[in-house]
Amino acid sequence: MLIVPFFFVFGLVFGSFSNALIYRIPSKEYTIFKPRRSICPICKHELAWKDNIPILSYFILKGRCRYCGSKISPRYPLVELITASLYVLNAVLFPLSEAISLSLMVTGLVISAFIDLEHYMIPDSGVILVGLGCFFWAFFRGRFPENLIGALIVTGAMVAFFLIANQFRKDSFGFGDVELLAVLSLATGIIGSLYTIMIASLVALAVYAITSAFKRRKLDRLAQLPFGPFIAMAGYLTVLLLDIIEGLYVF
Repeated sequence: MLIVPFFFVFGLVFGSFSNALIYRIPSKEYTIFKPRRSICPICKHELAWKDNIPILSYFILKGRCRYCGSKISPRYPLVELITASLYVLNAVLFPLSEAISLSLMVTGLVISAFIDLEHYMIPDSGVILVGLGCFFWAFFRGRFPENLIGALIVTGAMVAFFLIANQFRKDSFGFGDVELLAVLSLATGIIGSLYTIMIASLVALAVYAITSAFKRRKLDRLAQLPFGPFIAMAGYLTVLLLDIIEGLYVF
C-alpha cells in the first residue's frame, strides 16, 4: 500500500501528458514533441509551470487561461483525475509489475477514448500503448502463449466482421475499433473479448437511448456514436473481472 501515493502522483503526471496528446495528435498544426511546452489552445501563449499543475491549476485559475481569460475545458482535470484514480486502483488490486503494465494500458485507453469522443478516430499511438500494456500484463500474469493465440483469433474475427459490416453500410464500424479490441484481447483472451464487446455494446446503447430521451429525439438506427470510449471502459472492466468471468466457464 506504500506505493499507492506514488501511483496517484504518476497518474496525475501522465494524465497531464495525456491531455497534451489528446489535443495534439488530431491536430495538423502540432506534433507530440512540438511545441516543447504546453500552450493555451486559444491564445497560443506558452504556459508557465504554475499553470500546469495537474487538477490544482484548473481550480486556482478558476477554469480560465491566465493570459487571455478563455475558458479551459473541464476535460483537462477530468482526464487527470480519471488517470490517477485508475493508476491507484491498479496499485491496490495487482502486484507491482502487473500494476505498471495496466497503468500503461490505461494511459492508452484514456488517450484513445477522449480523441474518439471528439474526433471519431482512434490514434495508432493510443492503440500501441494499450497493446504494450496488455502484452506485459498477460506476460507477468502467466497467460502466454494462450492469450496470443486468442488475440490472433479475435483479430481475424473482428477484421471479418469489419469487412462484412461495411459491405452493408459504409463506415458502420471503424477500423480503429477493430484495432483497439484486437490489442485488448492480448489481455482478455477470447472469452474476455466477448464480454468486452457485449458490455461496450449494451452501455453504448443505454447511453444513446438516455441521451436521446433527454434531448427528445427519436432513436435513429443510422446514427453514429464514437464506440472507442465504450470499448475502453468495457475492456478495462473485463480485465479487472477476468478471473471471475473465466471462472464461470470452469466445470
